Amino acid sequence: MRRFRSTPLRLSVMLIAVFTVFISVGLGIAYLLMHQALGAEIARRADQTIEEIVMIPETEERLERAAEIATAADRRALLIRLELGGETIANITTDLPGGIVGDDDIDLPGPVADSYLVRHADLGPGSLMVAVGRDSMSELHETFVAILGFALLPALLLTSAIGIVVVRRTTARVDGIRSTLHALSEGDLGARVGAPHPDTDLGDISRDLDRMAEAQEAAVGALRQIGADIAHDLKTPIQRVAVRLEQLGESNLPDPAREHLDRASAETAQIIATFQSLLQIAQLEGGQGREHFTHVDLGALLEDMAEIYAPSSEDAGGHLTCSLAGPLPVRGDRHLLSRLVANLIENAMRHAPGTGIELSLSGRTLMVRDGGPGIPEGQRDHVLRRLARLEASRSTPGSGLGLALVKAISDLHGAALTLDDARPGLVVTVTFPG
Repeated sequence: MRRFRSTPLRLSVMLIAVFTVFISVGLGIAYLLMHQALGAEIARRADQTIEEIVMIPETEERLERAAEIATAADRRALLIRLELGGETIANITTDLPGGIVGDDDIDLPGPVADSYLVRHADLGPGSLMVAVGRDSMSELHETFVAILGFALLPALLLTSAIGIVVVRRTTARVDGIRSTLHALSEGDLGARVGAPHPDTDLGDISRDLDRMAEAQEAAVGALRQIGADIAHDLKTPIQRVAVRLEQLGESNLPDPAREHLDRASAETAQIIATFQSLLQIAQLEGGQGREHFTHVDLGALLEDMAEIYAPSSEDAGGHLTCSLAGPLPVRGDRHLLSRLVANLIENAMRHAPGTGIELSLSGRTLMVRDGGPGIPEGQRDHVLRRLARLEASRSTPGSGLGLALVKAISDLHGAALTLDDARPGLVVTVTFPG
């Protein structure tokens, strides 16, 4: 049904309809004018024949003239019957308007009312009838039917064929623009309409869209590179600070100083972890890691992760369950996939403490469900970005990179990541390609 909403299709149909109506009205008007002109000519010929005989004063001369006309006339074109002075001059053998019969070798038309225009004249003691054939009317009808069949219909078929070709090309170009915009809105900055760009308005739009996408991809790439460079440049000095703090902790310090040192060490470790996650996300978004892909059994990996995190979940007052439909071989990096599952479990434990966490694997879909507060629908795309936090004050522990790293790993493996409402809680699904 979407094609019938296509603007090119609607314009083509409209133009064909206007063309059809215009030609049909023109042919109709021409037919009516010619029909009227032929009708007037037929009537004029009948009246002229009657007038020619009526204007003759002598009976004998009238009969002679009528006989000449009857003899010379083609009975398909002109019929005459004159009854005068007890004599009858005619080239027909029956009375009108019931019908007419000629010689055996002449096939005269059927009902007179359809085939002839009949005129009567009263001559006092006699009568005159003249019938002029309407063959020209039939020829006119046949001519316009031929014009309709051999001119209008082929023209409509040709314009329709041209319209279909134009609509398909235009629709393909519009679909290309639409799919490119959709891909860009979904985060695929490499999407392009692609050449050729015809010298049309849609071609100009395609060219401008590709230029905009290239500029956007370059800008985002530059921002990612800046973030990666900052993280890389700051990681080393902060690690040095962590080493110095560790060395300082080996010395004898009073308890208050020891407490401050422990806090500083914890904060430094969090900073290092944040920088490490930023660097890893940047590398994953750049495509690094595919070279280490092997065949991984996701079912076995999920069982291992559930066994590792089950004690921590119980210590927090909750419980972790794992449900598998069977093994799921996928092509990927086992370490990265383990990090994906670990981040989802830790995210559930952090934001839904004391509730049940369910891991499941069905078909090619990995699911992690918790019973916490969940994420509002309008914020689900936001939390997948780097350093995104639902808490405006950002006072709780965490860097806001856990789900961003999950998305980067999912994208690297070609998997689809979705966040939905578990009612209550959050359910995260990762669907791997077949």
